[in-house]
Amino acid sequence: MEKTIPDRVAGFLHKKGSKEMLLLICILSGFIFFVIALIFSYHISTEQGQFSSIIGPIVNYHVEFMVAVATLGVAVGAGAFYLLSVIVEKKKAEAKWNANLLLKFLSEDERAVVGIMLKRNGTAYQSEIAALDGMSRVRAHRVITKLEKRGIVEIRKIGKINALQLPGELLDGLKAEKGE
Repeated sequence: MEKTIPDRVAGFLHKKGSKEMLLLICILSGFIFFVIALIFSYHISTEQGQFSSIIGPIVNYHVEFMVAVATLGVAVGAGAFYLLSVIVEKKKAEAKWNANLLLKFLSEDERAVVGIMLKRNGTAYQSEIAALDGMSRVRAHRVITKLEKRGIVEIRKIGKINALQLPGELLDGLKAEKGE
């Protein structure tokens, strides 16, 4: 059975952050409409001298309407910034929660590796990991290989050295988790 338009809109509104996005789209659409109406009224004022009673005040006071629309533009920009910042904050909170959940599923050695990488802004060399207390070269290699298979660590070969990197989203979430 095909969904009706109100059902589709209601389904869209139940998604995270979509209410803010819909409000943002409505505000921007209204602002664009006012700007187009202002341009149209200015265009009419330059071409004709007689106006209907509805369009007359808009055409006669188009400069004042330009100031009002400019002020409205600043308000729309501030509103858009606020709504987008709410969405960004929700995404950051979600990333923090996901990072916290990920850390709970890591072994002690894996947490130690991620902790060292986090202290070094998401990067480390495999030799630095092997130098940790209680960690041998073989053990470090096995831990890093497990982390790479899970997508937690990316390995880049630089000659004979393995450079480790945390993916950007994971690094951001872990930094949020640690309060950095």
